[in-house]
Amino acid sequence: MKPPNKHLIALINYIALVPLVYFIPQWLGPFLPANQLLQVCIIVAVIVPIISYVVMPVTMKILHRKSKT
Repeated sequence: MKPPNKHLIALINYIALVPLVYFIPQWLGPFLPANQLLQVCIIVAVIVPIISYVVMPVTMKILHRKSKT
């Protein structure tokens, strides 16, 4: 199996990250402590697993399926 194009993976990451980085801080903001560093750490701790365990596996599965056809 040929690995997917790095540029396509980067584009998919970018497209997936933009709404997450835009909306998650707004949604979690009222529940977070006042410390800015702690806020960023918590927000990143939410976004990274979404990208790593949801977005990228689904993307790789779709790309793998498309490369077979």
